[in-house]
Order: sequence, then structure tokens, then C-alpha cells
Amino acid sequence: MHVFIDKTTTHASMFFELELCFFGVFFAVALICGILLWRQRNEVPDRSRTYFSLLSLLCAACSIIAVTGILTGLWDIRSWTLLDPLKSLGGLYAITLATGYPLEVLRPRQLRGRWLLLFWLPSLIVTLPMLFGFQFRLLHSWNELWEHLLDWDVLIRFLSIAFLIIYSTLQLFIPYNWRRSSADFHWVRRFTIFSQGTTLFFCANVLINHPIFMFLHVLWCTFGIYYYTYFERHIRVVPSPKSQLESSEPEPTPAISNRTEVDEATFDFWPMICQVMDEWEAWRNPNTTVETLSTAVGTNRIYVARCIKEHTGMTFNDYMNEKRISYMAAQLRLDPTQDHKHLYFDVGFRSRHTAYRNFVKFIGSSPTDFIASLS
Repeated sequence: MHVFIDKTTTHASMFFELELCFFGVFFAVALICGILLWRQRNEVPDRSRTYFSLLSLLCAACSIIAVTGILTGLWDIRSWTLLDPLKSLGGLYAITLATGYPLEVLRPRQLRGRWLLLFWLPSLIVTLPMLFGFQFRLLHSWNELWEHLLDWDVLIRFLSIAFLIIYSTLQLFIPYNWRRSSADFHWVRRFTIFSQGTTLFFCANVLINHPIFMFLHVLWCTFGIYYYTYFERHIRVVPSPKSQLESSEPEPTPAISNRTEVDEATFDFWPMICQVMDEWEAWRNPNTTVETLSTAVGTNRIYVARCIKEHTGMTFNDYMNEKRISYMAAQLRLDPTQDHKHLYFDVGFRSRHTAYRNFVKFIGSSPTDFIASLS
């Protein structure tokens, strides 16, 4: 019996230290990232960094509350209740702030007036009962949850979970104007995965209430906050004020003339490709791919890629990036004093690393050295 108690005590001590370690790292990362983005929130022409910095600071506040509760013995995550009211509300506020970040990137300054009120309405609905002092039933088991499933306080918590799921997938369906937005399909997909993963781990945590899901949730959020803070400070290409003032009219579609049935294996699609790429400047669109180009031309990606290779000796990606860099170099020759990082955005790049790498590849020097040589 003595050995059994010693082992149990040792396991409890290890679990206690693991809790503090996870929440401590999460607090440090969230606090540092939140402060950094808050201080640099005005460097972008939208409120995206404001939303993400508030999300990070909210996570830091939640983690320090958790650490305080653990140290004082008030909380034990192994005994938390199902659909805990405070956790449900905190999760809803967090995912709302997390959704505001991509909304600002995809639709700059869209969240104003009634749209801002509508965006925060679910959080307000869930918060009002708490503000008026209504008591939420604590659910200690699935039997209690099933027994009180139709109670208003349980339903309102399920409503908050439902909005978590809706918000985590919302950015996939947000239409945006690529001429104004500093996002592309890859960014949208990555952030959607982050949001859905956060929602998945959070829902598992509040519904199953097992420590492993709490740890997975904390780890996932720690990585996501760190990654997108790094992305904002070192990777994202920020549009210039001029780009933000451009018309938000939809992009025109190339009017490819109807042609009779031909043998696509021998037909030369180059004039049509040139019309799409040169006349309509499809290379400016960060989402232009060989698939979208082949659809505009009216054939498949194999023939388009082969046609570009035959006429230029380059792959599709090199062909696109060469046109972008050539335009950028021409603009710098006209005005070497302009900010070349804004030109990254204007020519269709959404990553500083990608833009810099291609500039060196096609020009043979960095943008800074190229500008110095012009002087």
C-alpha cells in the first residue's frame, strides 16, 4: 500500500508540473505575440493585426487565470464540468476574434456598423444571461447532459459551440477582391485548417473533458499564434494605400473568341494565352494557376503548360514569376525611390520570401542592390 501511494503521489506531482509547463509556455508565447502585433497594428491598412493581437492577449489572460487557479488549488482540469459556461464563452470570444483576422485580410474594413454588430451578436447573446446573473447548471457527466439537454442554459452553450463551427469555416466562403486583399488561396486554406483544428480540440475539450484534449488544444493554439505572428511580421506582403483605394469591381473575364473543333494536340494556344496574360494581366492575380489559365483559354492544363514551355522555354510558374519581376524591375527603373515591398503586392506576390527569391533568380541581385545600382 505504501508503494501504491508513493506512485500515485508521484504521478499527481508530474501531472501538476505538466499543467504548469503547458500553460506557462502558452502564456509566454501569447503575451509576447500579442504585444508585438498590437505595437505594429498600424503598419497594415486594415484591422487584421488588431484582431489577432486581441486574440493573443485574450489567450494569455485565460492561461494566467488557469495557472493561478492551478497554483491556488481552485482548479483541477481533471474535474472540470462538461460544457463549462466560462470555457464555452471564452471559446466563442476567441474564435470570433480569430475569424475577424481573416475577414479583415480578405475584406479590408468590411466589419463596420451593422456588419460589426452582426459579427459579434452571437457572443452578445451568450454573454447577456451571465451579465444579468442567470445561473448555469454544472454538468458533471453525460447522463446529466442528456437529462438537461433541452434546458435553456444548456441549449445556449450548444449555440456557442455551433457558432464556433460556423466561424471556423466561414473564411472559405468569403468572396474577396484580390486587387485589394493581401491573401491568396493557400493562405485561406492554411488559416481555415488552423481555425478548424482549434475548434475541434476545443469542442473535444468541453464535451469529453479529458486532459489530453486540453493539452492538444493548448499546443495547437500556441503553434498557431506563433506562426501567424511570424507570418505577419516577416512573410505577409502588405498592400499599399493606393491598392486599398482601387476599385473593388470584379475582375473582367477574357473574351476568348469561339473556335471550331480542332485537334488540341496540335493547336497553338499561344495567342490566347498571351491575351489572358498580357491584355488582362492575369499574372497580377495571386490565385492564377495553370488550371485557371487553361479554363480561360478553353483547354486543359497539359496543353497550356506544354505551349508555354515551347514558346518561352519556361515552366508555367517561372513564366508567371518572370512577368511579375520584369514589371517590377521596369517600375523601379522609372522611380527607384518607391517602396519595392509594395510592388511585391502590386505584381501578385503575397509572400516576401517568394518575391525576394524570384527577384534574385530573374534579375541576379536583391531588390536593394538593384535599386542601389540604379542610383
